[in-house]
Amino acid sequence: VERHISIDEVFEKSEKGELLEVFGTGTAAVIAPVGSLNWHDKTIEVNNNETGELTLKMFKTLTGIQSGNKEDKYGWSYKV
Repeated sequence: VERHISIDEVFEKSEKGELLEVFGTGTAAVIAPVGSLNWHDKTIEVNNNETGELTLKMFKTLTGIQSGNKEDKYGWSYKV
């Protein structure tokens, strides 16, 4: 599911023990795990400050497509 979430929801999920992974993504960062988040006077640690299983799988898949080592099923890459 892809949807917008608020930072309040992220912190609520963490408090309930339901927050498994957090990552950032972008053109330069590809996929970067987040180990902790600070919001107002609260800090939460995410996944014991370790890269999660899904984050790692997504990173390996995307960089594999970028390097040509994995099939690009979506037509994201172009040879130049």
